[in-house]
Order: sequence, then structure tokens, then C-alpha cells
Amino acid sequence: MTRIKLFGKEIEVEEEPKTIKLFGIRIFPCNVEPEQEQENLPPTNMYRAIRLAGGSRLVYIGRKKAEESDINPELSRFLIPGTFDKELLKNLSGEERIKLEDNNKDKSFKVKVMDQEGNFHEMKFTRWQSLKRFVLNKGWNNLVVANNLQKGDTVDLWHFRIHLQLCFAINIIKN
Repeated sequence: MTRIKLFGKEIEVEEEPKTIKLFGIRIFPCNVEPEQEQENLPPTNMYRAIRLAGGSRLVYIGRKKAEESDINPELSRFLIPGTFDKELLKNLSGEERIKLEDNNKDKSFKVKVMDQEGNFHEMKFTRWQSLKRFVLNKGWNNLVVANNLQKGDTVDLWHFRIHLQLCFAINIIKN
């Protein structure tokens, strides 16, 4: 424990603060390095790349096995499981929700998706009304090829913000 002075009062603080929850969202103080055994954190190199890019408000969305349709170059999209919807919707801004639910034809907006190497891929985050599901598309094939994503590989998904822009991070665990 370290003693510091805050607003004229001496208090004790932990040397290395852990993650905390603020309004139901897990946040990470800037000087904290994730521990591999901590639940729902990306690998250390990915976490560092997110922080170096100015990322904040990191939230784990979930895990799925890559399906044939996720790697099919003719479909060029990552179908996000419906079980992830609650976590996704809870963390979208009002403006983002409006874009996805608006009655116009294009129910999407641009996002950046970071792979486990720290490379960003430009994509669209879309809500398909027909399936009532979210997808990452328009650039998905680039990530599939760059990371040799195969059917059966495990995909972990997080979202975070760089300034106010919604971004995603994808870690691929080979089958």
C-alpha cells in the first residue's frame, strides 16, 4: 500500500489497482496490465495494442466457433450470435442505436476491427432486420485472409472506443 494526499487528506491506495466496475462496465486504469488468468481480458499484446491506439472502455462480448458462413469469401461477413445482443446494445450510444434501427435501407455504420496482431481492418457494423442479428461485413474477408481464420477456430470478441468511435477486437484461437 502507498500513502498519497488527496484533497488535503492522506489515504492509502493499492500499488497496482485492479479493474473496477463503473455503472456496470468494467474499466481498466491506464497503468494496469491485464493478467492472463483474469477472466474476459484479451491477450496481453492485444490489450497493449488497444491502449496504444487510445482505446478505452473495453468490454468482453463473447466467444463463438467460426462457422463455414463466417469464412466464406462470397458472404464476407461475421455473424454475431444473438446471445451477444444484450451486451452490444447496452454499450451502444443513442446515435449508434438510431443508425441501426432507422427505417432507411442502410442500417449500419463504419467501425474499426483490431485483430490479435494489432492491425486494424475497416468494416461496417450492420443490423440485419431479416435475421434480427448483428454482423461485421464490408472488409471481413481481409481479416479472414490476414489471420488464416478457419472453420472451427474460436473467436473472442470485445468492443472498445477510440475517442468516441466504436471499435472491435477479435482474438482467434486456432482449432
